[in-house]
Amino acid sequence: MSAQRKSTPRIGLLQRMLPLLRKEFLEAWRDRRALVMAVSFALMFPAMMAGGSMFMIKKKSEEVTRVAILGSEQAPLMAERLRGPGVEIDRLDSGDPRELLAQDYHLVLAFADDFAQRYRDFRAPPLYLYVDTSSTDAGRAQRQLQERLAGLQQMVVTQRLAARGVAQQVLAPWKLETRDVSTPSARGALLLAMVPGLLILTLFVASLATSVDTSAGERERLSMETLLLQPLPAWQIITAKMLAVASLGWLGALMAIAALVALMPVMPLAELGIQQATTVPGVISMGLLLLPLALLVAVLQILLALRSQSFKDAQTQLSILQIAPLVLLMGLDMAQVSLADSWQLLPLIGHQQWLKGLLVGEAVSLPWMLAGSAVTLMIVAAAVATGARALRRESLLSAG
Repeated sequence: MSAQRKSTPRIGLLQRMLPLLRKEFLEAWRDRRALVMAVSFALMFPAMMAGGSMFMIKKKSEEVTRVAILGSEQAPLMAERLRGPGVEIDRLDSGDPRELLAQDYHLVLAFADDFAQRYRDFRAPPLYLYVDTSSTDAGRAQRQLQERLAGLQQMVVTQRLAARGVAQQVLAPWKLETRDVSTPSARGALLLAMVPGLLILTLFVASLATSVDTSAGERERLSMETLLLQPLPAWQIITAKMLAVASLGWLGALMAIAALVALMPVMPLAELGIQQATTVPGVISMGLLLLPLALLVAVLQILLALRSQSFKDAQTQLSILQIAPLVLLMGLDMAQVSLADSWQLLPLIGHQQWLKGLLVGEAVSLPWMLAGSAVTLMIVAAAVATGARALRRESLLSAG
């Protein structure tokens, strides 16, 4: 009988909580402004990534180095050999290098007047390469032309040595060959490094409007006082609000993942040397990993909004809060800090590492994922308890 009496209040609490959950979810999902914000940002950054990668490939394929050659009659064959894919050569009789660079030319290559004679006499005639280093394309064009000139110079040296019966190996004791050992997943990590941070940012942006409205907004509309007068534990009120806010944040993150995966076949990953390694189990794992983080983001936003002085103050504080994690994660990526496995227990940092691994198809430790998710849920429980104590304070309703 005693066990039955203990279970009866619990069932009663859950039954009383269901209408509260229904109220919070209806208010959250009826807010068109919050839904538009969640959906818009969730679809915006995958579309921007796809468009940006396509633009990069198109720009790279259309990059042409335009070179003006002055005095080409001194070495007409050499000028012709410099012509090739991605390099346009214009032979000019005269011209000022500064004026030519100010036009559409990236480089100006000038032959000395006695180039042909000195070349025949083996006296190393000079070549003058004019470049405007303040131009954004100057460095690329200069490297491209210098590589062609170095190849042409090596060919001439080889021919001269062969004409005199000297083997090329005498002057070249070794031959350097560069071999790229990077894997497609490693190259993909460079391009997709920003995706985990943007997915986490989506959680903050998608739940921002709802978290402010359900806390500071209800307090200003005086509906919070009516809610607190109901025979409900404070932790149930915070939990119901957290679940409603987290549902929008998680929806935004799931939509962003779906849009990103759907746009990957359109993105020119092959041209960038990247192999698509995202699998269906990986996509499902990403969605499940973000659920505890969505709960944490929601409850922290609610707590911060309850501490604010007004609705506008809550919006300002949460806007700053949503930028701080992105700055932290980007700083870690840019610094390329090598973190120990135990760092995966920390929210945000662990989620960034797991999402990055799942995106590029690398192995992710399941025990660390479960342990990190458990730590996140423990922090959520502590935040709910903190929010419950905050609701019991009389100063809460007088704020603002």
